[in-house]
Amino acid sequence: MKKLRVSYVGFFHETNTYLTEGMGETTLDRMRIFRGDQIKKELKGTAIGGAVDVCEEKGWELLPGVMYYIDWCFSTVSDQCWKDAKKEILDTLKTQLPMDIVYLCVHGAGMVNRTNDLEGDLAESVRALVGKDTMIVWSGDLHGKITEKMKDNMNFFNACKEYPHMDMNACARDAMYRGAAILAGESQPTPAYRKVPLMMGMSNTEEKGSFANRLKEKCIEIETRPGVLNCSVMHGFPYQDSNFCGVYPMVTTENNIKLAQELVDELTHWIWDHRKESIIPLETLDKTMSTVLAMLKKDGHYVRKLPTKGDIIDHTPIVIGDAADNPGGGAGGGGTHLLKALMETKGLGKVAFMSIHDPETAKQAAAAGVGATIDVNLGGKFEPLAGPPIKTKAYVKSISDGNETVRGGTAFNGPFQLGPTARLVIEAENTVDVIVISGLCQTYDDTQGRPHGIIIQEYDVIGVKSGMHFRAFYENFTDKLLLADVPGTTSRDITLFEHTQLKYPIYPLNPNTTFNLKNNRNE
Repeated sequence: MKKLRVSYVGFFHETNTYLTEGMGETTLDRMRIFRGDQIKKELKGTAIGGAVDVCEEKGWELLPGVMYYIDWCFSTVSDQCWKDAKKEILDTLKTQLPMDIVYLCVHGAGMVNRTNDLEGDLAESVRALVGKDTMIVWSGDLHGKITEKMKDNMNFFNACKEYPHMDMNACARDAMYRGAAILAGESQPTPAYRKVPLMMGMSNTEEKGSFANRLKEKCIEIETRPGVLNCSVMHGFPYQDSNFCGVYPMVTTENNIKLAQELVDELTHWIWDHRKESIIPLETLDKTMSTVLAMLKKDGHYVRKLPTKGDIIDHTPIVIGDAADNPGGGAGGGGTHLLKALMETKGLGKVAFMSIHDPETAKQAAAAGVGATIDVNLGGKFEPLAGPPIKTKAYVKSISDGNETVRGGTAFNGPFQLGPTARLVIEAENTVDVIVISGLCQTYDDTQGRPHGIIIQEYDVIGVKSGMHFRAFYENFTDKLLLADVPGTTSRDITLFEHTQLKYPIYPLNPNTTFNLKNNRNE
């Protein structure tokens, strides 16, 4: 195979429209930008770096591109932001013509004021520029959508199957290899997709026996059948008011559209027949705290011991994900419901909380300095739904610049700027170490606490701002992983969110929704 010329460009944004009123629109200065050699240097080996890795391994020429990546603001992308970003992407590609492959790094759930189909709009514009002989490939986040513009303007695309997203790098590699095979005349992908009027909550695909897990296994089984290149399902993103809300199964075959349509219809029927199983059971925060206390009674609290040679800490903490205030879905990360419960529930022992997004308090702590005791109004500064500020005294234990590299699986090697950050010690019913961050990022692992001396095995209970991705890291240390169902802009209770743009009933918002595949093909 000849040495291919590959362009890597993109605009990766997962839009939560319910944040737009409170946080304002996503503007260009709220996006993180990788240009030129930064793409190779900083994305290599990461979840979104699969295309970069393939170029290096195969000796293909990776052209210096431009990549806009969601930083901390998940609200609707402003028209001006999109206009300026798309212009730079197209101008960059124009200087690189001709190329063999364009890898579009987009999410699948991007929305701009003027269009709910950011990905399709970009693909259409790129296709008009590069022409029909250049391959356009993409691998998306399963929390997205599929549109006609995407299908018509991309030569091949797939979606990751796992949430937590441990397979994103591998899926991008697959897209790149498929693009090269098409160029070589060795493959002719024929995709077919459907739209199912089902709104899924953010569901763990790795929980054995769950709806999402069985759906993943169904896709994997279909991929084993003769003539099938890929089977993907977009679960959709429930935190946006869009006419594209729904679940999108897709099957891609080798030059056999009839087979693709038959198999995607089979998968569509399976999804609809099992739709009731997609509803996520919820429990109150009081119930969650009772579960925590029962676990502690059974397994005991952390006890500090004199270390010996070769000794390891065998204590396993309880880790609770604050799914309703998950920055990974666009929430502000300053929610206080779970933190308040961890402060006030007697008998929890040693507690850590990673983290509270509160630039004001982080600045206050940095100004006061290590060793100071300060009066704080902690958190509660972004979305009223996520809880009010906590007024308390706090001891400033440490300060960090917040420049960290994630070591958790789903964002492995990803660099984040969270500083300044502070470790505050709050004495309540329990002693709680709270990591306060200025930037915004969900808790993928222990990276937010490590610079401050937080050793997770030395804690009884740890609260984290994450809905699912924390599991990929923490399940290596403990099997005591819980989720807190509290109010917030990424609540697992999807019935809380108003949908005004839908042109059709959708389950379970409307439990009487009917679906006839023959009369509802991708409407």
